[in-house]
Amino acid sequence: MDSTAAPAPSIAEGAEPTLLTPRDDLVSPSRLRWESWKLIDSTTVEVSFTGGSPTCEGVSVELLETPQDVTINLSYGVLPEMADGDCPAIAVQSAVRVTLSEDLGEREVRQDDFSE
Repeated sequence: MDSTAAPAPSIAEGAEPTLLTPRDDLVSPSRLRWESWKLIDSTTVEVSFTGGSPTCEGVSVELLETPQDVTINLSYGVLPEMADGDCPAIAVQSAVRVTLSEDLGEREVRQDDFSE
């Protein structure tokens, strides 16, 4: 699996994403490509993505740190309590914060290329 580096573009001025808490109990999760990232503090990275209704769907995070880079992969799925519910088909700009084990420093933030 290849990895792709991502620059740190910012979200449009004034458009704050809905901040989600990572979960590990999602129903039928699938890989999700995030769109941008920003450094909140030296050990916290916020990644932004377009998702569905935060009352119906959630995100899980896979983090791999090396001395050269930080790989953040996301999966998106239905919340267990909404598995039999009716979720609206809407797009919501969302974000999740990831805590690193040490300062980001000069390491590159990336995600795996799963388009193959």
